[in-house]
Amino acid sequence: MIQSLVLVTQNYLHFAGRQTLADIASRVRLSIVLEPEEVLNPHVAPYIAEVHRLKGRTERNLQPSFDAEDLAALARREIAAAGGDPHAVRLFCQHEDNVLPTAQARAATGIPGDGPDLVSRFRDKILMKEALADKFPDALPKYRPLAVERAAADAQAYYAELVAQLGTRKLVVKPTCGAGSLNVAIITGPQDLRAAAERIQTDERAFDYEVDEFLEGTMHQCDSFVRDGEVIFSGILELGCSNFDFVQGKPLSVYPVTDPGDYQRLFDFNQAVVTALGFRDGSVHHELFVRRDPDGVPVLKFVEIAARVPGGLGVPFHERNSGINLIDENLRLALGAAERPGFRIRNDVVSALLPVGHGTVVALNEPKISSEYSIAWRVAVGDVVDSRSLIDNAGILTLTNSDAAVLRRDFESLQQYVPVTCG
Repeated sequence: MIQSLVLVTQNYLHFAGRQTLADIASRVRLSIVLEPEEVLNPHVAPYIAEVHRLKGRTERNLQPSFDAEDLAALARREIAAAGGDPHAVRLFCQHEDNVLPTAQARAATGIPGDGPDLVSRFRDKILMKEALADKFPDALPKYRPLAVERAAADAQAYYAELVAQLGTRKLVVKPTCGAGSLNVAIITGPQDLRAAAERIQTDERAFDYEVDEFLEGTMHQCDSFVRDGEVIFSGILELGCSNFDFVQGKPLSVYPVTDPGDYQRLFDFNQAVVTALGFRDGSVHHELFVRRDPDGVPVLKFVEIAARVPGGLGVPFHERNSGINLIDENLRLALGAAERPGFRIRNDVVSALLPVGHGTVVALNEPKISSEYSIAWRVAVGDVVDSRSLIDNAGILTLTNSDAAVLRRDFESLQQYVPVTCG
């Protein structure tokens, strides 16, 4: 019998339903791991029996990542309090920078749940592509680990070598772990490669990087809930731009895939990737590019996948559009819930994560659209902002419309919307 649920970080927990939190707190001891000075979200606070304070590190992460040994020590205390049975404790984490140390802590203490071998395939973009290579040889981009020092010292020769290996002159550099938008660079020549390497060398975070062939097409994501290896729900979305474009100032808008044939192709590909990687229970966030062949058939190219709920606007979007709260479902799953979630996909919602720009905010601007909308602003006039990743955002725009044509027109117009004016 489960007696203790430890929440590793409070990321996305503000999306949890109060009834879900209350139900869990009435059944088990609910505790949470936070940074020493971090303030517990008031939405979650009433249900927490204890706050554990650990110091995280940011050398290889955008946000603090806890040490696996510290998490294991904490877990052992919870196990002892539960009578010494590791099966009486669960560690819950949906935070990208902490899913791996949480998995390592489970393995070190015997607590059930995803282990480090599985989670590593969802955390490291090189490992995940290696794991998928045999199953999807035509759906993966060509790639190589990036030799940063060589790129800085001998960009001319290194670029020529990469072009020969990857078969294209247009490349993209990105981190192998963590935020896919940090220090991302489009490479079309040696000078771009050198500039990217020099920017990486001066960054305070010691990330590893890869260089991939540049993929053409439209970005999509599949946000799924999985039980016993079967994808029960998948919210499949078309993106108005890429993470790289967002950092450059474009709203990262999402539109639900409505064509039944396209939806099924994406659903089936997503299920095949989940199966190939060995994922059994929980949520995955899968990104891919879609382009059309001469006959109009979608051609799918894998980008990356994470073993967690979608970040940014994903959780509230799917609750609004499909009636499913992915945080609630994962919390219930952690305690052994057997029932399948109910949902109904409506496809009358568009959302956008809004970029912040660079400098001091001098104005917040409203969009020129026809649909009913609301904006949850996260910045105010006078704030100093610097867009480097999806974490740096101005807020979330949500619009609804039962007229699909108007909704689509508004979605497309958002790429010209500048939500924040900076000076």
